[in-house]
Amino acid sequence: MSEVWAPAPATVPRRKERWWLHVLLLALTFMTTTYVGAEMAAGFDPRLLAPSVPFAALLLRGCVTFSLPLLAILMSHEMGHYLTCRRYGIDVSPPYFIPFPSLVGTMGAFIRIREPIRNKKELFDMAVAGPIAGFLVTLPLLAWSVGKSRWNEVAILAPDTRVFHYPLLIQLSQKLLLGKTYTSFQVIEHPTFLAAWFGLFVTALNLLPLGQLDGGHTIYAVFGRFQRFIAIPLLVVLAVLGLKWPGWWVWVLFTLFTGIRHPRVLNEDEPLDDRRKLIAAAVLLIFVLCFAPVPIEIL
Repeated sequence: MSEVWAPAPATVPRRKERWWLHVLLLALTFMTTTYVGAEMAAGFDPRLLAPSVPFAALLLRGCVTFSLPLLAILMSHEMGHYLTCRRYGIDVSPPYFIPFPSLVGTMGAFIRIREPIRNKKELFDMAVAGPIAGFLVTLPLLAWSVGKSRWNEVAILAPDTRVFHYPLLIQLSQKLLLGKTYTSFQVIEHPTFLAAWFGLFVTALNLLPLGQLDGGHTIYAVFGRFQRFIAIPLLVVLAVLGLKWPGWWVWVLFTLFTGIRHPRVLNEDEPLDDRRKLIAAAVLLIFVLCFAPVPIEIL
């Protein structure tokens, strides 16, 4: 999740930030992502599990190949939102990172916007800045790592194996850079490749055109009051996709809880300028490239 909009009266003074909390959460997330990265590194290169290899070396490999790339993607996403809000004088918190000792070691990060956003221009710029920044950081990581995955010679998948399904951008990168494609069934992914995969997944997730997600803000900034007529059928589509991957139902419930209709801004019916319309089209393309109907499957 990219941001939580918590409106407050405009006259409320800016509060003093609890920087110790933000640093602590980032440090804990660094630890959990490094630990998960070490597991990924050991799965990719079993030689790291040899008795002669110090555990610190394994942790270092997990840090360099997975934790730092992943945190760079998440940090760039959130700083895109944060710096845009600061540019417009909007009261906003620094990023809160969420450590989680499973799957990739984190549940992402978010910022809190503490006052209403005044107009569609500010709303649009804030919404698209995060996904664009995170996407741009993900691209070179993907380009470097797409050819690093190791062919799975055994080709036997154990129970509870996690299989990552690749979005269109990864498939295009494989064809362009390697001249061939592969699936998660055929290879053991490099940790940096998995960090890039998660970066694309987070980008697609935030660009879902619903509620308080970045995509919901963007759709409202483009279409104004007609946003809700677009959001309802899209919510139904996402609920149907939940039959294939139940994780989508979490975001259906999140949208129902936070509201299908976007909070109004002052110039709701004023159209965006042509430059922002082009950026909106580019963001739509990014969403299509990053979206996978079934992101992950546990056998």
